[in-house]
Amino acid sequence: MPGMTIADEVRALRALLGENTATFGARWHRSGRTVETWEQGKRRPDALALDGMRALAARTKRKPMKSAKG
Repeated sequence: MPGMTIADEVRALRALLGENTATFGARWHRSGRTVETWEQGKRRPDALALDGMRALAARTKRKPMKSAKG
């Protein structure tokens, strides 16, 4: 995501998925506290987790939104 820090990317994906830090961390086999450090910019996700997050973000954004009328 151009112009975003890694912390912003992590925070945005977690918000997009509607997950708390513990659930999001479990998705990547990490603790909720680890996710918090990523979002605070204190640490960075390892390359494997970051690549997975970016791939998931790309797939999630491409999905069509369901209509509220549907």
